[in-house]
Amino acid sequence: MGVRLEKQLVKVDQVVGEDKVQAIVEGSIMLPYGKPDIEKVLSVEAKVNTENLDVNVIDDKVVIEGYVDVEALYVGKVPAESQPVHFVEGNVDFSVFAKIPGARKNMDVKVKARVEHVQFSHNDARPREIEVRIIVEFFVKVTKRVQLEIVVGATGPADLQVLKESIMVDHVVGEGRAQKVVKSEVDVPPKKPDILEILKIEGKVRVAQTKALDNKVVIEGILEVDILYVGDVREGLPQQPVHFMEAEIPFTEFVEVPDCRHDMSKTVKVSVEHIRARKKDERSITVEAVLDIKAKVLEPKTIEVVEDLFSPSQRLDVKKTKVKVDKVIGEGENQIVVKETFKVPVEKPPIEQVFKTEARVKVTETQIIEDKIVVEGVLKLETLYVAEAPYCSPQQPVHFVENETPFTIFVEIPGAREDMALDYEVEVEHVSSKVDPNDSRRYEVRVVLKLVAKVTRMVQLDVVVDVDKAAEEEKKGEKKEEKASKDDKPYMTIYIVQKGDTLWKIAKRYNVTLDAIIKANNIANPDLIYPGQRLIIPRQMH
Repeated sequence: MGVRLEKQLVKVDQVVGEDKVQAIVEGSIMLPYGKPDIEKVLSVEAKVNTENLDVNVIDDKVVIEGYVDVEALYVGKVPAESQPVHFVEGNVDFSVFAKIPGARKNMDVKVKARVEHVQFSHNDARPREIEVRIIVEFFVKVTKRVQLEIVVGATGPADLQVLKESIMVDHVVGEGRAQKVVKSEVDVPPKKPDILEILKIEGKVRVAQTKALDNKVVIEGILEVDILYVGDVREGLPQQPVHFMEAEIPFTEFVEVPDCRHDMSKTVKVSVEHIRARKKDERSITVEAVLDIKAKVLEPKTIEVVEDLFSPSQRLDVKKTKVKVDKVIGEGENQIVVKETFKVPVEKPPIEQVFKTEARVKVTETQIIEDKIVVEGVLKLETLYVAEAPYCSPQQPVHFVENETPFTIFVEIPGAREDMALDYEVEVEHVSSKVDPNDSRRYEVRVVLKLVAKVTRMVQLDVVVDVDKAAEEEKKGEKKEEKASKDDKPYMTIYIVQKGDTLWKIAKRYNVTLDAIIKANNIANPDLIYPGQRLIIPRQMH
């Protein structure tokens, strides 16, 4: 009797390879104008700016470029009665690559970075400079989309033994792509000179929020623009011809993904394909950019993969292949309420009524500790309010204030460990604000935050893809010889369990069924055997 295989088609992101690399980032932090010279450096903290990493996949390699944000405290060379301790910040550029055989240009890549060690020094010969030496560890994983026909079941001879592994993977429901043309006018800041000529423009995208709906994914983001221009500086003023300005342009777009549902997870990647700037007049610039938006929708799927099979009555030629996939360790979500009271700045009028508060999330740190995900960040709050009548002029009844407040949110995921991969999203679910009834210069903001997190681990499986039936036919001629040799075998064998043994390995080695060994030894838990244990291996009768 032949073996019949049951197969299932799944689309997954197969792991091409992963690598850990360390880089030594060296540079200097210069004191800005107005800060006193350095007497002594007290402390230096560093963090990789993960929001602005430039990651490129080339053949067999991933190139990572970016910068490390550095913050330092130092004692200044100032008179005793002045403020002795000062704060300075800056950044240090880096470029590093990871070798990943099989990596190609259009594959997906994930990068995690963390600072392992910071060294700093100060030379009296350069009193306005702090030298830093930072060790950064990068974890890089490259994946590619594959469609696999996986064996999930097998039937055949009555004594057919099948070894299965139950794994949860991210089944790719679908992908979509869209292009968005962003066009807006940006104004020169008040303290900057008029525009004579635009020299250069650069843009990058910060995704603020994504939302899965039926058959589509909605993306809200900010196009951050850096512009270099020649200023029209009047005679008699300090001549600084080249000036720099920044601007933010919000956008909203959706990508169609068939079969997408609101309860599915998604990943979004937005890049700037093209950007240009044209001078509209002396104080404003027209910016046009083409954004390339890719969205992928995933659904966790539990499948039982056949890792091995054999039959004591037939010798089967089993064909296998190696599969690398991200096994989902667990998913979870949590909500918290962030409540904070703020005071209106002295230059602003008191509040009659809060019109609206908007909240944006900026994540500053993520951490996987045992069985738990911790996310820290800052809420950026923008509040519009109507001023009280005595202070409200006809020209400006509505006023605007900005504030920030930190937050920490966690979610428990059993089995999560530090060396695993983390996908997460922090969403603002609700914002409310109200003025203090006893003090019209104070108001309270309440924000409901939701964290959705998923932890995965790369696993490599040897899975069954086919059974060579021709090999089964070959064995028919061997049956007589096998019968003669079996007659010489003892009725039972005593086997001492070795380190690394499983009941499956032992059964396959002696060509007997697992049930036969379990019954002969009264084994209560087939998954629990230990080195040194004596097992009776009965002779299999056919």
